[in-house]
Amino acid sequence: MMENKLVKQVIVVFKTHLDIGFTALAEEVLDRYCKSFIPSAVQLALRVNTPSKKRFVWTVGSFLPMHYLRTAAPKERTLFEEAARLGYVRWHGLPCTTHTELMDADLMEYGLLIGQDLDRRFDVHTLAAKMTDVPGHTAAMVPLLAKHGIEYLHIGVNASSRVPNVPPLFRWRFQEHEIAVSYAADYGEAAVLDNGTALEFFHSQDNMGPPDEDLLEQEYKRLAAKYPNARIEAGTLDDFARAIRSVRETLPVLDQEIGDTWIHGVGSDPLKVSALRRLLALKSRWLEGGRITGGESWYGNFMLPLLLTAEHTWGMDTKKYLLDFTHWNKEAFAGARARDITSYRLLAAGPREQALADQLMPELIRYRGSDNCQSSYRLFEQSHDEQRKYIEDAICALPPELAAKARLALSWKPPHFPHRQSSSVRITEGFTADIGGWRVHLGKYGQITCLEHRESGIRRTLCLGMFAYETFSAETVQTCLETYGRDMEQNRHWAEFDFGKPGLEYESGIRDACFYAEPVTAECGENSLTVCMLGNEEAVRLYGCPRRIFIRHVFEPDQIVTTLYWQDKDAIRSPEALWLYMNPLPGCRHWTLQKLGRQICPDQVVSGGARRMHCCEALRGTSKDGAAAIYPMDAPLVSVGGRSLYQTDDSCPDCGEGFWFNLFNNRWGTNFKQWFEEDMRFCFVTKFDWR
Repeated sequence: MMENKLVKQVIVVFKTHLDIGFTALAEEVLDRYCKSFIPSAVQLALRVNTPSKKRFVWTVGSFLPMHYLRTAAPKERTLFEEAARLGYVRWHGLPCTTHTELMDADLMEYGLLIGQDLDRRFDVHTLAAKMTDVPGHTAAMVPLLAKHGIEYLHIGVNASSRVPNVPPLFRWRFQEHEIAVSYAADYGEAAVLDNGTALEFFHSQDNMGPPDEDLLEQEYKRLAAKYPNARIEAGTLDDFARAIRSVRETLPVLDQEIGDTWIHGVGSDPLKVSALRRLLALKSRWLEGGRITGGESWYGNFMLPLLLTAEHTWGMDTKKYLLDFTHWNKEAFAGARARDITSYRLLAAGPREQALADQLMPELIRYRGSDNCQSSYRLFEQSHDEQRKYIEDAICALPPELAAKARLALSWKPPHFPHRQSSSVRITEGFTADIGGWRVHLGKYGQITCLEHRESGIRRTLCLGMFAYETFSAETVQTCLETYGRDMEQNRHWAEFDFGKPGLEYESGIRDACFYAEPVTAECGENSLTVCMLGNEEAVRLYGCPRRIFIRHVFEPDQIVTTLYWQDKDAIRSPEALWLYMNPLPGCRHWTLQKLGRQICPDQVVSGGARRMHCCEALRGTSKDGAAAIYPMDAPLVSVGGRSLYQTDDSCPDCGEGFWFNLFNNRWGTNFKQWFEEDMRFCFVTKFDWR
């Protein structure tokens, strides 16, 4: 790296990190940006900048300017427009930080078009984009970024999360497309190019406003000392993108997947994710069938809430708005939730937790605005209900006929557990049934283990539809925290509350275990088989396993539609995961995962990236026996080759071992939903092409 004294130009990017939630309810966060942060940034820029030198340019994702221009009063809007035309406020190419794999290509393109609309309005050409906090994203985004003129992406990783093993600056290539990428081990680190240009960030952290003039002066003094021979001026990520052009060909090339090691958060609200995936699927069918064009006046109002559903903030900060790391077992949690109000003392289950809480206290007071540090279960839950409202907002944007179709797609009627007098048959070992030309064999956990086609003679051993319920001990959680986290000595006071379960170690009854449901009866139709199961008694009583599980298989000419329903699940706070195992081609290692419409090889993921867990639209495999594809309609989160929620093993998984679809997990603290008790439906379509 070039010595600082040789640097000739320093581009200073001033930025805050937008969490649409986290520090408060999402509505309150946006209100604060619109009424305080954005006007303050505009006024500061107009005061300190001159035609010959810019001292402050505020960079934001494109969502905030769009939202502000729609909602600001005329006077404030005019000032913002003036600042934008002068280049004092600039958006980068992405609307906000997302769990990118949760989107489809249309939704990501819609987000990119927000910035392009602003570009046209203010006669600029955005070249750069930024993702902050989330540790990684899929390579499938590269063609979409390149298509929309983005040359450069900056990824700044959460300060206590694992950084993928990639160069600090590289060309990320996917097929014939590529962009330049900076990877930083924090929201923004200094980057110096061989041509004498440096990039420096001034980050005001999560949902904090722009600096004042004193802080601005201090920052320029710091940079002047660091780069004694450089011209130092506020600028944009676009400025750095242009500087990269002269050294681009010298940069290393990466052609692997990186993925998102926070992607397990997608499993924290199955109801919301199911609705998102089904609405996106409906939209795709309407576009492909010519029912809509994407140019309708309502289309953007439909897509925007779906985009915000994929934004990386899913509620309020657990460690500041749910001050309870004491009530972990099922009974104690239910009591605390019923009492509602919690307080600072519940952060501290023991001496170690008390020390962490004491370190956290100043930040807690700063966020909450007082030392009256009480919190509420109901308020915390309200923050997740607020996020779910995006789905309703999207449906309400549709024309009445399409809205009715959308509501129908999101509704379902669960099966009924058969009465003793019903036509159902009791499942015993070696159970078989003849369904629609197939002889179907069931295993001890109710899963399909073998299919025989009577007419063609095809016989295939496989696994379709094995449900599992998993719990985790404090030791497992802590081991994951220590092996995944970094810089824990300086970050532990917040990172352990975010990524761990402090206080869980005092609950000796919460253990590592995997439970399977008990198949009781089967109902056979002309082309369907429904397996009725009871949740494991211990898992139901002590934990959160659903009491009733139904798995219905519908046999069609070239596919099997497998739908799992669960009923009567209790909410618990201790760590749990619910899974469905699918392995239509046992031993087959040739699989791809579809993300953003592109095929990703799960064995081509960088070290330190998301090698085991992915969010995908489809999985496709080929073997000597034929081909298969799995389409998860509701639960896109999948663990490859085994259940790997808390495992941080960096080896590549074996696709031949099959796929565990995660139906729910509460590994995440931070701002994600911590418990789940609704009845659910999950549909998987498995297509076959057997030789």
